[in-house]
Amino acid sequence: MTALAAFWQFDGNTDGDAALTRMLAAQAIYTPHARPGAGDQMWGDDRITIGLRLNPSLPEDIYDRQPVEGAGGRFVMVADLRLDNREDLAQELGISADRLKTMADSDLAMAAFERWELDCVHHFYGDFAFVVWDTRERRLLMARDHLGAMPLHYHAGTLPGGGRFFAVASMPRGLLALPWLRMAPDMERLNGFLALLPELGTNSFFEGIERLLPGHRAVVTADGGVRAERWWNPAPLPLRLSSRDEYAEALRTELDRAVRCRLRGAGDKVATHLSSGLDSSSVTATAARLIAPGRVTAYTSTVRPGYDDRFVDRDRMADEWPLASATARLYPNVDHVRVINDGTSPMEMLGTGFEFMDRPILNPCNHVWIHQINDMARKAGHRVVLSGQMGNMSLSYDGYTFYPQLFLSGRLLRWFKEARGHVRAGGQWRWRGMLAQSIGPALPAKVWTGLMKLAGRDTDLANISLLHPDKRARAFEAAKKAGFDLSYRPSLDSIELRLRVLRRIDGGNYHKGTLAGWGLDSRDPTSDIRLIEFAMRVPDEIFVENGGGRALARRAMTDRLPREVLAERRRGLQAPDWHEALTAKPELLDSTVEGILRSPAACEMLDTERLKQLRDKMATTDLRKRGAMFAYRLAMLRGTAVGDFIRRASGAN
Repeated sequence: MTALAAFWQFDGNTDGDAALTRMLAAQAIYTPHARPGAGDQMWGDDRITIGLRLNPSLPEDIYDRQPVEGAGGRFVMVADLRLDNREDLAQELGISADRLKTMADSDLAMAAFERWELDCVHHFYGDFAFVVWDTRERRLLMARDHLGAMPLHYHAGTLPGGGRFFAVASMPRGLLALPWLRMAPDMERLNGFLALLPELGTNSFFEGIERLLPGHRAVVTADGGVRAERWWNPAPLPLRLSSRDEYAEALRTELDRAVRCRLRGAGDKVATHLSSGLDSSSVTATAARLIAPGRVTAYTSTVRPGYDDRFVDRDRMADEWPLASATARLYPNVDHVRVINDGTSPMEMLGTGFEFMDRPILNPCNHVWIHQINDMARKAGHRVVLSGQMGNMSLSYDGYTFYPQLFLSGRLLRWFKEARGHVRAGGQWRWRGMLAQSIGPALPAKVWTGLMKLAGRDTDLANISLLHPDKRARAFEAAKKAGFDLSYRPSLDSIELRLRVLRRIDGGNYHKGTLAGWGLDSRDPTSDIRLIEFAMRVPDEIFVENGGGRALARRAMTDRLPREVLAERRRGLQAPDWHEALTAKPELLDSTVEGILRSPAACEMLDTERLKQLRDKMATTDLRKRGAMFAYRLAMLRGTAVGDFIRRASGAN
């Protein structure tokens, strides 16, 4: 992973070198493993200065000499990337195996760009963001990978003395280092964030700083501004195989490739997140098989011994250690580490969003255990940590869109057989829930919301968000404009559902933040595009068997995971003991609330009266109960995360 930047001065490059030096220096935290004395790598002409600070993470990075020139000097590229299809791409380009051995990924990317220009993105698999200056056409070209693992931000502005410029940086702080830009929170983006809307707009969390969206590419010209388009628009054709076992074998093959690609540069040891679920268990097990005789350190976050979990829903589990241990015991080269909250309060997490990620964090509770794992992995000398965050949309997709497809198309006998199997097996829903999920896509949003309230699952924005009442109408309007359903009704179209979830959050800043805070390259094999597109091609009915969801993953992993993990239908509850450290250190919440109340911008965005009421009632409220979970874990903690970010981004102390 690399920090890159470019500064294009339309009327002549008089400030480019100084501007780029500032931009790269501000992003130095994202290059913790930079070679000593390497410094900034820069290139410039009479219009633009372009450059980067390289953070070596791959074996071939010893050959990286960016910026890379191509097509006889016409193109100049800086790239932040890990290409996972090096051999296939080299074969397409006619590059020999011997030549490939001494090529950095940036060299390969330039060779592809020389051949296809911006269409090269259709030939790339992996994580990437790149910027190319076209010296002949005087234009800047940019692109990000399918899901946006590598971030890219930009700003178009005017210099104090006149003259326009266009600047690009990996992270917003690179742009905010320019002396002409004023740091301020983007209130529109924060409004949508508090309303839990998908991150669809180009605005970042800082005013005036835009982002190139995941799966997009853009052309920037001196007279036409930024012309961006989505280049990743999957429309997969159904895959027809002869048996469920053939689908399972194909899934194993895709997972092996996805994990193997992400072990590149890890050496003989890698860290993983290991829970009780299918995704992280499958990633850990596969990594152990592929890296052997190397070692896997699997970290499992769990509650302290003796935690009272009687208020945990029946379809959730508080302690994931027993099932995670069952997976770890199958592999002699897995070192299993238990992670118990060391007393860190969620309030202590809020600043990391601003300090490392240039954004507020969504779930402060989860960041407590994530940061603990990162601390342990760093101390153990790891450079790469694997997770399975996108597995629900790829590896272990549940296939539950199959139920409404059966019911609403009139195939009631098949629906009844699958529903009965689901209920008898102790699945997520009983008969009433199964019926609701099956007719949900056909119900109006208001009817669905009413049903959820009757079932005790109230998703009304007023209950789960601390957004100021006067701002909620704006959030609903933005949701309607984006075509986003705030009622969260079940979906009938499995591909549309998965794309909606995959595009909901831009994870690039989170990945950079992990690199900045802990020097760790966070990689998720379940977000591999080839794996995702394979899963999209599998018919929905293959994911359901005898009423049980995630059937394909369970069948595929029978040779890798213990029976009890494959048979488990409950989901793990992340950070169930979140309330203990929060209530043990009330002074941290008090100081955070006081800071928020001193910020006019934060008070404008948040329902501060409700915030104060929640704080006043916290000592007498059982935070383990469902209503308190909505009010405190979701509304109050997310609200304080946003308020704290606004305060910091506004320059308040």
